[in-house]
Amino acid sequence: MRPTGLIFFYAVSRGRDTETMGSEPGASLILWTARISVMLYAAAVIRCFGTSSRTGWQYLWTGSWLMCVVHVLCAFQFEHYWSHAAALKHTAVMTHHVTGLHWGGGLYINYLFLTAWMIHAVICLRKAKSDSEASPGYWFHAVAAFMMFNATAVFGPVWWWIPVGVFCAILLVLRRLPSGPSSDVSS
Repeated sequence: MRPTGLIFFYAVSRGRDTETMGSEPGASLILWTARISVMLYAAAVIRCFGTSSRTGWQYLWTGSWLMCVVHVLCAFQFEHYWSHAAALKHTAVMTHHVTGLHWGGGLYINYLFLTAWMIHAVICLRKAKSDSEASPGYWFHAVAAFMMFNATAVFGPVWWWIPVGVFCAILLVLRRLPSGPSSDVSS
C-alpha cells in the first residue's frame, strides 16, 4: 500500500523509495532546471513590477520560460523515456498521492501554460525592442504561481513550503515598493 498525502511527504523526507527517477544525473537536471526557471521567474517579476528601472526583465522572463521547457524535456528524457503515456501515468500517480484524485490531466494544462507563456514571451521581447510597454499581467502571474505551487506540492520534496514562503516574500516586497512616480509634490 502506497502512502498518501502528508504521509507520502514524510516517507520521502525519510529517504524511502516511493518514486525513483531513471538516473541520478537526470534527477538533478530535472530538479535544477525547475529551480533555475523559478529563480529567473522571480527575478523577472521583481524587475518588472518592483523597480523603477524596468529594462531587461523580458530577457529574464524568456529565460525562465526556456528553462521550464528544458525542465520538461529533461523530465521526458530521464523520467519518462519519451513516453507520453508514462508521463500521464506518473502525473496521475503523484497527483493521487497528494490529493487522492487519480488524474493526469495536469500534464495537458502544463502544455497549454507553456504555450501561452511562449507567446507572451515573444510579444514582450518584440515590444522591448520597439520600446513599447508590455508586461505580464497579474492574471498571468496568478496562473503561474498556481502552476508552480501545484508542481511543487505534487512533485516536490517534503519542504515544499520553502518555495511557497519565498513566493510570499516576493509578494510582500512588491506590495511595499512604491508603484509609479512619487505623489509627493513640493510647492
